[in-house]
Amino acid sequence: MSEVPSGLNFSPVSPAPIRDSASLMLTRINNNEIEILLGKRAKSMRAFPNFWSFPGGGLSRKDLEAAPKLNLENDKHAAMKICIVRELCEELGLTISKNDIISVDRKIRTSVVENKDNWLNEVLSGNIEFDPSNLTLIRERITPIFAPMRFHNRFFHLHISKDSPDFNLEEQTEFDDAKWYSINKLLSDWNKHDINLPPPLFTLIRDLNLLLEQGIKLEEAIKNLNSESPDEREINFSAGVICIPVKTATLPPASTTNCYLLGRKGGELLLVDPAAHNQDDIDWIMNLVKSLGGNVVGLLLTHRHSDHYGDLKKLKELTGGKVWCSKHTSEYLNINDAVILDDKEKIILKHSKFTTEWDVLITPGHCPGHICLFSKAGLIAGDMVAGYGTILVPNEGNMEVYIEQLKRIKKLKPRILFPS
Repeated sequence: MSEVPSGLNFSPVSPAPIRDSASLMLTRINNNEIEILLGKRAKSMRAFPNFWSFPGGGLSRKDLEAAPKLNLENDKHAAMKICIVRELCEELGLTISKNDIISVDRKIRTSVVENKDNWLNEVLSGNIEFDPSNLTLIRERITPIFAPMRFHNRFFHLHISKDSPDFNLEEQTEFDDAKWYSINKLLSDWNKHDINLPPPLFTLIRDLNLLLEQGIKLEEAIKNLNSESPDEREINFSAGVICIPVKTATLPPASTTNCYLLGRKGGELLLVDPAAHNQDDIDWIMNLVKSLGGNVVGLLLTHRHSDHYGDLKKLKELTGGKVWCSKHTSEYLNINDAVILDDKEKIILKHSKFTTEWDVLITPGHCPGHICLFSKAGLIAGDMVAGYGTILVPNEGNMEVYIEQLKRIKKLKPRILFPS
């Protein structure tokens, strides 16, 4: 059965428009370790609440208008740099002066927080220093198509002295907390699910660390971080949880189904909702499997709707994994050799260091035999929760049962929801 009920037709859906944005990775050396400045986004933020991120934000019309007034017409990234320094002032009470950062007067910062238009006036009057000449563009990323808000973000870098003035979180509402994180501590906390990071920020820091581990100096490693395409091909929502949005005939406003690759590099892997039909998406999945170098033990179907399984025959041949699903799904789709999963069963993905355990939850309501998976990483929600839009309970669904299962999920208090 399709996700879309019989007789219902939808017009083609256009993805959300893409806005320009910019953010800044500030680094310093402290106690012989490289540290990165991160802020914890407030719960009230629409994008990535409770996630730790770099200072930065969306490009405004005023940022574009400021470039010629600051004699930066010949710098193609001028508006992005202006955006970064303005956001740095608002969020952390800092500004950039040549190779370092300095504090912004409290009253001046307050005026900028109240009205971002005041930033340019304060710079032109000399009350805020501004020298972006040493900001280095290190990577670009575009938010995946499934998101209701999409950004083309430019990541910049600046290395500063450990004796630079500290940040100030007063007068602003975007960050609940901020701290200097050593790269080793940051990646350790990520692996233990103790910190949430936006996917492109994690891959940036991980890639930087891989270069540093090869003995490459920070300045040279930064130069090697740029990649050709701004499209994110490895969407790490949590340690051991990679999202692959593949094109499907799903329920609008969505146009993709989130396939998830669970497991750690070099260990056992589980492919959840392998919905890929076209060769490009199949190649995308298999390239990620190859990069992880692990063994795919199964292809798990959260439920039997056709936008959650694709070319199963081909994917089984390519991965060597069997189909895992509920008894209902197996019988409905006539999958005779399926591995049948029961409620409260445990799935263990073996790894030399990061063995992962997922609890199986049979959660009917949206569809009979629907499966969710729960672990320290979060909840693989299937169609119990929508990332974009709403959940339509088809004719065979049961709203009362669906609500009961939502309450069951809520009691688990998952740290992150991973919807299909």
